This record gives sequence, C-alpha cells and structure tokens, in this order.
Amino acid sequence: MTSWFTRTIVDPGRLPLFVFLVAFILTFLFIRFSVRMIRAQVRWWPGNVTPGGLHLHHEFFGVIVMTLSGFGLISVSRFDTPIADAVLASLFGVGCALVLDEFALILHLRDVYWEKEGRASVDAVFVAIAIGLLFLMGFRPLDFSSAVGEFRDDPDVVGRIVVVVGIAVNVVLAIITLVKGKLWTGLIGMFIPVLLVVGAIRVARPASPWARWFYGSRDGKHQKAIRRERRLREPMIRWKIVVQEALAGRFGVPDAPPASQPVAPVPAPIAQSPSVQMPNRIATAIRWRRIRRELKVVPTWRLPVILVMLAIIAAIACVTIDENLGLDVDSGTLATVLGVIAGATATLTGLVFTAVTLAMQFGASQISVRVIPMLQREPVMRWSIGFFLATFVFSVIIAMDLALSGPDDGTPGASTAIAAFLTVVSAILFIALVTKVGSVLNSAQLLRWIAADGRSAIRRQYPVVGGQTTDHGSELDEWASAATESRTTITLPELGARGRILLAVNVPMLERYAASRQVRFDLLVRVGDNVSHNVGVIAVIGPSTGGKPGGDAEFQRKVLGCLLFGDTHQPSVSPAAALQAITDIALKAISTAGNDPSSAVLALDHIEDLLLMLAPRVRAARRSRFVRGYRRSWADYVAIGTDEIRRHSHGQAQVHRRLRALYETLAAQCADDQQSPILERLEALDVQLAQEWTVPLDRRLAADPDRQGYGSERGTAL
Repeated sequence: MTSWFTRTIVDPGRLPLFVFLVAFILTFLFIRFSVRMIRAQVRWWPGNVTPGGLHLHHEFFGVIVMTLSGFGLISVSRFDTPIADAVLASLFGVGCALVLDEFALILHLRDVYWEKEGRASVDAVFVAIAIGLLFLMGFRPLDFSSAVGEFRDDPDVVGRIVVVVGIAVNVVLAIITLVKGKLWTGLIGMFIPVLLVVGAIRVARPASPWARWFYGSRDGKHQKAIRRERRLREPMIRWKIVVQEALAGRFGVPDAPPASQPVAPVPAPIAQSPSVQMPNRIATAIRWRRIRRELKVVPTWRLPVILVMLAIIAAIACVTIDENLGLDVDSGTLATVLGVIAGATATLTGLVFTAVTLAMQFGASQISVRVIPMLQREPVMRWSIGFFLATFVFSVIIAMDLALSGPDDGTPGASTAIAAFLTVVSAILFIALVTKVGSVLNSAQLLRWIAADGRSAIRRQYPVVGGQTTDHGSELDEWASAATESRTTITLPELGARGRILLAVNVPMLERYAASRQVRFDLLVRVGDNVSHNVGVIAVIGPSTGGKPGGDAEFQRKVLGCLLFGDTHQPSVSPAAALQAITDIALKAISTAGNDPSSAVLALDHIEDLLLMLAPRVRAARRSRFVRGYRRSWADYVAIGTDEIRRHSHGQAQVHRRLRALYETLAAQCADDQQSPILERLEALDVQLAQEWTVPLDRRLAADPDRQGYGSERGTAL
C-alpha cells in the first residue's frame, strides 16, 4: 500500500492535492456534524460563535484560512518544500470546506442554511469533491495540458490547427451541454470529453436556457424533455436528496420554537375526509410500474438494432478467437457456407416482411384495425426479424474477413459454426412467426388470442372475485357537501409523439393525493377515450383554502402522472377494448361483404365468457372514496359487448338465437341488481324479431335460444 501511494500520489507531485481533498472532506463532515449538534441543542456541545451577540458564520473563518494559506502557497511556490506545500494545501482545503458549506448564503445573501435553498451548499461541496478526485486521478480539463504540449512540440502548421480545432470543439460542446442544463455532465465531460458529445446530442432539460430558446415552438421536443426529466432525473434527484440529508441534515424543516414563545394553535381543517387506510406507497409504485411496462408499446426496431450491434461485436470477437485457434479448414468451403447462410437469411428477412405486411393488411381490412398493434407488440416478430438480420450481418462480416485474410492466416471455422447455429435458431423463429401470422388469418385463433388478452385485463383491473360491495355513499355525500366550494379542472397538455388515448389510471396514488389535500377527484374521461388538446381530464373538487384545490402546477403534474396515455386502446389494455375488438370481428362477419354468421356466433361465445367473468368482479369491486368515474358499470360492458351486434344482425337467425342464449345465460348467473340491462336487451330482441320475421315459423325459430346458433330446431341453452 505504501509503495502504491508513493508511486501514484507522491512521485507525480499529487501529494498537496491529496491532502487538500482529505482536509476538505473531513472539515465538511465535521462542520456538518457540529451544526447538527447545535441545531439539536445538545447541551455539552459548544454553540455558535457570537462575540458581543454577533453571530459569526463559519464561512468567515473559512475566508481567513483560505487567504492565509493562499498567501503561503504563493510565497513558497518558487521553493521545493513538499512538507510546507502539503500543510498549506490542507489548510486551504479546510478554508474551502468552511466557505462552500455556506455557499447558499453567499448566493442568496441571506441565511438559508436549513432551508431548501441550502441544498445548493451541499451541491457545491459535491462538485468540488468530484473535480478534486478527477484531478487526483490525473485528468485535466479538456486535456488542455497535453494539447498545449502537442501544439508546442509539433512544427507542422496543420497539426497545430488540428490541436486548436480540437480544443475549440470541446469548448463548444461543453458550452452546449451546460446551456442544456446538464451541469454534472458538462463539468465531468471537461475531463472525459466523450460525455460532452453525449450531453450535446441528447435533449435539453425542460427549464434550461436551451429549451427556452429552441423548444418554444417544438412541442415534441419539449414533451420529450419533460418525460426524460421525470423518468431519469427526478429519481436521481430524490436519491441525491436522501444522501444529502443523511450527511448534512434535513432541509426545509423549521427549527423548534423557543420555549418562551407560545406556539400558535393549528386551525382545524375545513372538512375531514372519511377515515380510510391509504394504499402502501411502495406497493402502489411497484404495481403502477408493472402496469406501465405491460401496456407500453415497445418500438419494433429496438430489439433488431440491438441484436445487429451484438452480432457485429460477436463477429469481431470471433475473428480474434479464430486467429488464436488457427483451425485448418478449407477456406473455399467456408466461403460457400457463409454465402449460403447470408443469402438464406436475407431471403427469410424478405419473407418475414412480406408475411407481416400481408397479415397486417388483411387484419385491418377484413377483421379489425385493432389487430395491427396486437401483432406489432408480439415478441416473436421482433426476435425473428432481429435474428435474421443479426445472422446476415454476422455471416457477411466473417465472409469479408475470410476474403481479406492471407494464405497463412487461420480460417474462421468456429465463426462459421456459430453462423450455422444462428441459422438454425432463425429457422425456428421463422416457423414461430408463420404460426403467429397464421393465427391472425384464422378467425378462431384470433378470437382466442383477443379473449386471452381480455381475461388478463380483467384480472388486472378487477383482481378480487366475490365479497360484498362496499358502499360509502353516505360518507361521500357528507364529505362532498363540504367539499364543493371549489372545482379545478386539469387539462391534458401537448404530449408530442405520444398518443392521447387513456390506457390506465393509478387509483391508489390518486387516493393518497386526495387524502393529503382533502379533495376528491372526478375523472372526466374513461379508459380508451382519446383526449383532445386542452380538454379536461380530471376535476379536483374540495374546499378552497387560499386558492383553488390542486391549482399549483406541481400538484397537477403529479395528478397527470397517475394517468397513462398511449396510441391504441388494444385488448390488453382493458376489458372494454377486448369486447370492442371481438365485436368488430363479429360485425365484419355479419356484414354483407363478410356474410359469415358462424364467425359471429363464435365471437359471441367469447363475449359471453368475458361477461360471465366480469359480472362478479364488477359487482365486488371496491368503490373508491376519493376517486370517481374511473370504472365502467356492468351495463356498460353488456352494451359494449352485445348492442352493436344486436342492432346489425338483420335477418341473421343464427345470431339472434345465440344472442338470446347469451342473455339468458347471463340472467341465470348474475345477481339481482345486475338483471336490469339484461332484461332490457331481451325485450329489445323480442321487438326486433317481431319486426323482422313475418313468417310465424321463422319468428319461432329465431326466438329459440341456441348456443350453437343453429345446432338444432328447438335450440340449446344452459
């Protein structure tokens, strides 16, 4: 350890910097410990320095120590005095720590040590420590010292121009990164220039000068910046605050008032919400994150691009391995094999694109436009395209290396074997893809696929079966009477490239927000609705205490964060979407162009299954005390699943018989309070039959319930 310290720190002349950094960190930790002890009013700990009643901040002593040690360092700079340099550097580190610990006071020109603005002091200390560590590790800003050496030693004018241009480019990138609001990336990037390239290319922070200058008329960029701020930076900020407060104490918490001053009584709240146990914050966050991941549309191109990049890296690594192995295999044979593999994968890729395009076109025109996003989100499609392209790129790179290699170089035997293995995997994925595309072209398999997605959505939205319906109507009415003094409607801003269809609602988190603000939320749109620009999404209803409830922008942003928006209301999103997709297929089947009542009967089989699964869950669903309008009723689901088919089933006896069997099955298995929408539709079906079927025999046959449509003359029903 001693030899490493001598070799790494002492010999390069970094000992003063090392002791400066150690003294800086130790002083910061000590002074923070001291002020926390003073704040806690520990009796045995010395208090503030107040000569004559004047409170001397410790940055006063820091300035004095910095001045004296700075003069000392300048005085001995001409002499070789390593011990004196180290002592003076440590004193300078002590002074810097004392000054930067009250950096916020200097910045705001008022005592904000324990206020939220006081976090700027800890940020300044962290920046100083990071820069000191980078210097200690041998990094220099923009690699300026080596650039100056190259400029001085290179007699060529072109070489000097290149050095100057390189420094200028780094400076410009650093300025762009800092103007984009990325302080840490800009500062560390001055030592590691590749970070400047990343910071300059990526989108700016929403409150940065760059965003104000260039994103004013580019809503897509602005919304992308906001999303990235919420997804990436805000979690890091929360963890940074945790670390800051663990080291430096809590900010924004007022000190305890002196005992001699009476504490003003806290006024009672205007209206208390009904007592309720709030959902666990961590469990709610985990559940919401899982829902967002399930409903998120994964870009089709992402996985193929990743697999192609991995194929390039693997090909380069395999070339190196083959050179070390030195296998003696006929190069002509390997070239032929690699050419066949590359040609086959290119052909397979073309077939995949053709098959997928035909499946999407057929699904959109003959079945339902909702089939397209279902096929797009299938992993087998992305994996198959990615593997075909990766195998093609891998084979081409190996073939190029074989063509460029000399007679004495090793042959790529191992790489060719890997290419053959990838070809086998690609063939298996091609079979899986053909099977999946065939399920889209087969109505029966497609209906099973949609129904399976619908059942998953039902389990997610209504996880509990059975039990009593909890009615808090009296409590809600009593609370609402005291909470109708003010109403704020939150609108949906521009979302840029994202869709505007509501996909999910984080009800537990909305309940927490409502309880904390003593308000109630009324959802003005339903899951599946397309929300236009500046249309009201959710209403905040509650007592007005110095302003409208939920009127501040931060609270509105949190509320909107509980709503998930996307492009398509697909069957995996909600039970209503699954019922709508199956209804679309049934309508195409009974249309004049389709004329396929058997497919409509098959669709009604799956609709009946979903409705029977929904009935007990909808009835047992917990009614939120704080959030209204986010769930559909039982009558809504019955209407979505059957009304369009019933109205368009003119002259379709099979459909009439299957519909009657569906209604009678629901009436037999549903509770009494769910009978009304079923009986209303049975009466409407009777009226429709009387109007359409004038022949008594046809009227009687169409009125018989039959689960197969036309399985027998008298029909079959449960």
